[in-house]
Amino acid sequence: MTVAAIILAALCWMSATDRMAKSTYFGGSAAARQAFEALSENDPKTALAQARHAVRTAPIDPASTSALGSSLLVLGRSEQAYAAFVVAGELGWREIPTQLYWLAQATTGGDVDVFAQRLDALLRLNIDNETVNNSLHLMEQTPTGQAALAALLSTSPPWERTFLIATGGLEGNNLDGQIAAIGLAAENGAQLDCDAVGVAVAQLISDGRLLEAKHLWQRACDQAGNADVTDGFFEADDTKRSANPLDWKLLAQAGLDVDVMPAPRPLHGNALRIQSSLTVHATAAKQLLALPPGRYRLSWVTARADGKPDDTIIVALRCNGRESIETSDRGSRQGQGALKTFSVPSQGCPFQTIEIQKAASDSGRQQTGWIDDVQIMPLDTGSTGGDGAG
Repeated sequence: MTVAAIILAALCWMSATDRMAKSTYFGGSAAARQAFEALSENDPKTALAQARHAVRTAPIDPASTSALGSSLLVLGRSEQAYAAFVVAGELGWREIPTQLYWLAQATTGGDVDVFAQRLDALLRLNIDNETVNNSLHLMEQTPTGQAALAALLSTSPPWERTFLIATGGLEGNNLDGQIAAIGLAAENGAQLDCDAVGVAVAQLISDGRLLEAKHLWQRACDQAGNADVTDGFFEADDTKRSANPLDWKLLAQAGLDVDVMPAPRPLHGNALRIQSSLTVHATAAKQLLALPPGRYRLSWVTARADGKPDDTIIVALRCNGRESIETSDRGSRQGQGALKTFSVPSQGCPFQTIEIQKAASDSGRQQTGWIDDVQIMPLDTGSTGGDGAG
């Protein structure tokens, strides 16, 4: 027992001396930790001494050669650092400095495959630093890098949600590149987390970047939809509809029921059902738009339960959710369809609201109708709105 106590006391003393003298009696991972601590304190010479001790005492521990490479790199001895990191990489990739080093090497050398592997490894470790972020954005600026990132997203990596949400905080080329990679992943069949995309979309909207928000949602979660009206055919999956801040907001209230249901003939598939007993004009649903200035055609179809058109349901537009956008004609109807043309002014109307409205009910009697195929199509070359989907 006395011998055991002496040994324990010696071990405690040696450990304390390690911390005070910046040296270690045990070497190995303990010495490697001391090396990294010295580097964090801007003392690369002490770090190199500790790293060499770590390599001598634990040559097959990846932390030892990783510490050695890091120390040599800070001292400007790049060729020796390269040799150390080659060994560190062969011994194992769990050391973050090794991952970061080879990520930087792949960036410099343009090796996209290695770049993607190292970036994936760092993102799986939730490493969020300037090197990783800069490398990620660099990867997104080229078609090859976007394809590599899209391939990673297709594997449903654990970092996907964080990555998608972070898109809402990007700007300029970084945002464009990330959206391109996300869109390519969706085109290739990746089942992206649309709840996370919705969070990013909401952030972009709150920052006043509605066009970018619509572009992100369409590329990630609604590639088959109309470029101007989100889910104008009311066929979106319920989970995507609830996740998308750009989708229809159904404004049910007492006396006004609004939901998506199978439509009566001659309509097809689902449609928006509006059942009202209100004696006042009411808005049943609305959504945000981001139409550039120009002339457009607005169209929709309606039906009552008996299959006849429902003239009490109309569609209107507002600038910035307030002032009405006047139509340039009285509109026309043909069969179930209604048609209007309108213009978005060049000033004071950066975003718009489209509203589905129901006329007042006579004497409070309940009226039920359906609306479907809400589309907007550009009418002149000055507009860049999307084509309507049939």
